[in-house]
Amino acid sequence: MDTKIQDLNISPTVKSALLSTGFTKISDLVGHNYITLAKIFPKNCLVEPIVTELNPLGYLLPPENEISVYDIPMSSRLQNTLIRNNVMYLSQLSTIPKEEILQFRNLGDKTITELEQICQEHNIQIRTLSSLKETFDKYQFPAKIYPMFFKNGISCISDFNHKTSNDIYTICEQDYTLTMKAYFIFKKKGITLDDWHDKYIFEILPMRKADLLWKKHNVSTVSQFSDLTEQQLKEITSDIPAVSKILDAFLTQS
Repeated sequence: MDTKIQDLNISPTVKSALLSTGFTKISDLVGHNYITLAKIFPKNCLVEPIVTELNPLGYLLPPENEISVYDIPMSSRLQNTLIRNNVMYLSQLSTIPKEEILQFRNLGDKTITELEQICQEHNIQIRTLSSLKETFDKYQFPAKIYPMFFKNGISCISDFNHKTSNDIYTICEQDYTLTMKAYFIFKKKGITLDDWHDKYIFEILPMRKADLLWKKHNVSTVSQFSDLTEQQLKEITSDIPAVSKILDAFLTQS
């Protein structure tokens, strides 16, 4: 039987942190390690205590072939600064813009120099967000999306090859409106995304209607129609008649 997070013998703080981020069962942690977990939790949530409690229990294994900040010589100040910002492996520094790293508290000139030397010795590249913005400037993406691109290793338009709309939704940190805006930019520029098992409404309807369906009825994908009542479906088709064609196609496939 799949054990619930709530039933684990761990601290209330760690339980609360896991539950608030959508982890409700032990099986939800399968495939995750510290690095993937650090991407999911908000910046103000310290992930190290979670790892410290779950790892000895075998619920969260360390990533393979990664260099831990505990395993290389560095000053206590630098080590504490990195850990406080949820950086426990050097490779994570490649996913954080240099502009953000420079804002880490207690990271002075001497410590920055130390960090740069360590990164150079271990072939870790620290990049700037400004260079990414320059690359994508002609596409006119919303400014808030660039840190998300950076975090997911997106550095050029070809990195979207073989990506699906659902991949973009994940990259956009489940921000549906931002995903929709990115999708229409791709479409305008002639960039085709791969199919996936479901479809987002914005892949079928114009942006204005897809946005209305999301904001008023909280429907973002075709599969969600199966969860709606007949009354809800009537309200939707009354607001957006074009949805009737989607429903007909969905019912035919079902």
